[in-house]
Amino acid sequence: MAKVNALMELRAKELATLRERVEKRIKLKPAPKRVRRIVGIDMVVTPRAGKVHVCACMMSFPRLEILEEAIATDEIDIAALKHLGNIIFVPLILNVLKMLKGKVDMVMIRELTLKEEIPLSSYVGVISGRPSVGISERGSSLRRLSKWDGTKRGGPVKIRGHKTTVGVVAGHLVTFRDAASLVKACAKGTRIPDPVRNAGMRVRAWEREWRRVNIEGR
Repeated sequence: MAKVNALMELRAKELATLRERVEKRIKLKPAPKRVRRIVGIDMVVTPRAGKVHVCACMMSFPRLEILEEAIATDEIDIAALKHLGNIIFVPLILNVLKMLKGKVDMVMIRELTLKEEIPLSSYVGVISGRPSVGISERGSSLRRLSKWDGTKRGGPVKIRGHKTTVGVVAGHLVTFRDAASLVKACAKGTRIPDPVRNAGMRVRAWEREWRRVNIEGR
């Protein structure tokens, strides 16, 4: 038990250092004029097995055709998740991004929570050096992430054909205005933009099959 606590404390210190570095480097500025490939990222946790599954779905823009996908499963400490927050997902997300062969122009990632000051999209954007946008189904719960250094970076966005808004966060190297425009352009008939939606469907199918083989099939 003492060894587990010591490891968690060490990891907490490492992640705290990472958090400080990312916080200093977040920049909100106009998105690149030419965006050809957008990667959507989503993840699912299997608490019973202590696993997290992450999928990255690369799509062309503006045609929104699937170009390639990458998916991976890794161990996760549920106690550490409760203690340290979503920052513990960052290493696996970055590893899955590296699995993609094509150039990534923009990253859209589903935000698991809106309670932390630094969203997942900012961590991934800063560390990967790519423009990033956070997406949340809860469009009206963005008070904590609404501003960054006095600049608007998050808020609800209305998608045509849907009464319920989607939450959009400018994670890194993009303004909220540009992030909202890109999200609208990627939402073809659904409230969630296609890159994130497709990544979500893929990773949930993967998790169901993984659970069937590794847990239910025992």
